[in-house]
Amino acid sequence: MKNKLLLGLLLGWLGHAAAQFSAGNTLEYQVGNLPHEQPSDLTALYNQLNFSYQFRDWRGDIKLERFQRPRQERDYTELTQRTLRYNRGGFDLAAGNFYEILGRGLLLRSYEIPGTILENPGERIRYGFYRDIDGALAKFTSERLDVKLLRGKPLRNTFPPQSNARERRPFLLDAFETNVRLLENFTIGGAYLREHGDEVLREFGSLAVSGNVSKNIQFYSEYAQRLDGGNQRFDLSDRSAHAFYSSANFVAGAFGLSVEYKDYNEFLLEYNDPPPLIKEHPYAVLNRSTHLINPKNETGWQGEAFWHTAAGQTFVLNFTQSENLFFGRKIRFEELFAEAGLTLSEKTTVKGFFDRSADQLRREKDRYAGGIYWEREWAPQWGTALDLEYQTLKRDFDPGRVVRNYVASLTLSKAPKISAGLILERSTDPNLTDLPNTARVETKRRHWAGYTLGYQFNQRYLMNVFYGTRRGGPACTSGICYEVLDFKGFEMRANLTF
Repeated sequence: MKNKLLLGLLLGWLGHAAAQFSAGNTLEYQVGNLPHEQPSDLTALYNQLNFSYQFRDWRGDIKLERFQRPRQERDYTELTQRTLRYNRGGFDLAAGNFYEILGRGLLLRSYEIPGTILENPGERIRYGFYRDIDGALAKFTSERLDVKLLRGKPLRNTFPPQSNARERRPFLLDAFETNVRLLENFTIGGAYLREHGDEVLREFGSLAVSGNVSKNIQFYSEYAQRLDGGNQRFDLSDRSAHAFYSSANFVAGAFGLSVEYKDYNEFLLEYNDPPPLIKEHPYAVLNRSTHLINPKNETGWQGEAFWHTAAGQTFVLNFTQSENLFFGRKIRFEELFAEAGLTLSEKTTVKGFFDRSADQLRREKDRYAGGIYWEREWAPQWGTALDLEYQTLKRDFDPGRVVRNYVASLTLSKAPKISAGLILERSTDPNLTDLPNTARVETKRRHWAGYTLGYQFNQRYLMNVFYGTRRGGPACTSGICYEVLDFKGFEMRANLTF
């Protein structure tokens, strides 16, 4: 009887503990290399383990990362994050590694892109894609007042985990932010940030206002500036280190309209991330040729209109323009994007897009793109998706050549367990068809072919397999852009949560 009672108490305690404990693991294994690189069967293993335990108002988190390759000097096993957090009522306290943003990111933005793995191009080391802050955070939130205090070192994520701590976190920041809701639909706030560098102290401040003009119109404006260094207050000229962002949104039923404006000058702080005002595309040819913002000097605006009909049709029209100074010369990026989504039947939907852009920094003009995404449900739980994309462009220094990029992908799936796909790409871009470090042309065109297989064993375990060649290039997620390297070989990724 006593043993049964002890067993019951133990099982009850374990059940209580399990309800407060969670963990997730991401494992990626590769056999392959960059095209034209040797050995072609280079192996790499990356693993990221996240633990979280919550007891009443307290929560603890840790992140453990491991990387292995044949050259052992590049291997690492590091406890890259550890956090203790307390949250009760309007108070939120954190010590260790945390993520935070001031305003819209003009002064400070930390982030994590879950499931994305960075690869250092030089040393070819892989690690998680995040930029956290190591320090302490205190926040208070009430009906009328928000206050935020933090002190810590932001991560410079261009360096892998085994790099020197001073290289990865060279700055110490002190920051304060407050927001006051003066009226039901009106908020005014401000922030102060102090950066301790190599015997250099820099100070920054910001002011922000937001609110609803009516139930249909919302607005937000924020101005940030370096306070020392002889900067004039509220100066938007090239003589001042500043960042200004403003947006307005109008929604009336199925119709919506948004307009945004940016003016950034000498505001590349390494730990901030101002709004880019660039349309983020799910289409490969557009995401890969996106514009990368430069807060050191950039102005521009973005406008978008959308319409959703009662029948499920969607229409989007977007225009973006950015301008930079490059050695005293104005460099412009422009993009016009249109998309229509149609519901052809209860089981069939289709999207089509058209895009025209020009990027003077890349010396690319007459850049046109179009494509179609078709999705069909054939039977209960079975479906097919087809994606076809095409892009042409010309370059100033080679006006007689037309570069063509093609993307085609086909996916077959049986929800929620299985998906299998084929991805084909082709390009006539001489920057890709010429062999690296030689003048000899390999071919007038280049192809990539990859096969994917995904299997979800249950809600907690998912496995994806890739085999073939994958084209790299810029990619953007949640406004954060990074470089994806080419790959040729086999890749397996497994995600487990419990």
